Amino acid sequence: MAKVNDNIKITIPHYPKLILDTLYDNGYDAYIVGGCVRDNLLKKNPDDYDITTNAKPDEVKKLFKRTVDIGIKHGTVAVVFYEKNIPYTYEVTTYRKDGEYDDGRHPNNVEFVDDLREDLLRRDFTINAMAYNDKRGLVDEFGGVADLNNKIIRAVGNPVERFTEDALRLLRAVRFSSKLGFEIEKETEKAIIDLSAKLINVSKERVEVELTKIITGNNPSYVDKIYDLGLAKYICDGFEDIKVGRFEPNLSVFLAYSCLLYNTDADKATIILKNLKLDNNNINKIKLLLEAKKFCDKIYSCGNDTGIEKKIIVKELINYLGYDLVYDFIKLISINENDKILLDYIKENVDAFKNDNCPIFIKDLAINGNEVMNLGFAGVEVGTTLSWLLKIVHKNRDYNKNNILKDILKRVYQYYKGDAYEL
Repeated sequence: MAKVNDNIKITIPHYPKLILDTLYDNGYDAYIVGGCVRDNLLKKNPDDYDITTNAKPDEVKKLFKRTVDIGIKHGTVAVVFYEKNIPYTYEVTTYRKDGEYDDGRHPNNVEFVDDLREDLLRRDFTINAMAYNDKRGLVDEFGGVADLNNKIIRAVGNPVERFTEDALRLLRAVRFSSKLGFEIEKETEKAIIDLSAKLINVSKERVEVELTKIITGNNPSYVDKIYDLGLAKYICDGFEDIKVGRFEPNLSVFLAYSCLLYNTDADKATIILKNLKLDNNNINKIKLLLEAKKFCDKIYSCGNDTGIEKKIIVKELINYLGYDLVYDFIKLISINENDKILLDYIKENVDAFKNDNCPIFIKDLAINGNEVMNLGFAGVEVGTTLSWLLKIVHKNRDYNKNNILKDILKRVYQYYKGDAYEL
């Protein structure tokens, strides 16, 4: 007999309720299930609503005008509604129990069942194994409400069985702990430690998704649990050796990874990120941010000098990162460095240069590549020459006039093409 709490009421949005009502009106059972139930009980807005039912996939498809076979082999049909040409999609999955897991990730087969409890039993954690509809109330077979109240992450049933079925759950336990600020229950934690090596069988793409959610979420410092539970060595090559930096909650992906890898050499960090299969766009930003720490070292080397040299270094920093990324860099060092003087100096000058339209980039020079070529420079010399001119303009913006820059290059060309020439 299902454990039902009919005192708890959840307001179900229109389309999920329409799906439930349609299934019920046609003689089937149906519930919202999983994360949407959990989030409602936590007074949070769910990201989506999943539905479970004893109706078979072909029976579900007959009841709704628009459906998509997104996982019909495993009993899942997407029901789609359109409102003002915007699609709203809801996954409807038949009660099932999973077969053997030979690869430690996916069942070899699934068996459709009529018992809701069998379906809930195959889920990962008690807080994700609750179902609800207006007719019966909350079905809580495994103590999910109690674990929510006690702020505990607990595997459904035997934790060894749950993690052996799907090794990604080892990392998902940490992710839900981080997301909700919950502790992992003792037996569940012990099973994670004992089975940590199984994480090596999970694709790096799936590992990266879970890791990213941890470090960009509400409690990113919970990434330490990955180390405490012995999972770090199985995340990817090199990850175990990271000395984790400091975080703030809800950072962007590239800024969160820059915090994670703050104490790691940029080249080594890049290798780790590639091992994790992170996308190239984020990898490139992270590498730039970590490399940019060298400009802080340059500023430190100037000591208490308040002259032009420090300002030139800030200009070089902006040129290296661009204005958008330089503010992310300021955020990064504000989180990881206890040097307000350095932070204020960089930010004040970045703001001043931006507001004053100070020439910072090659595109800001009063001379372009074609004009440099017309003066006799060719090939890679053009870029080298423009970079050299930029350094001159960084020292004194008054030189950033077309006739002055041309005159400089004419004189330089007489000595040696493209090489540095001190004025």
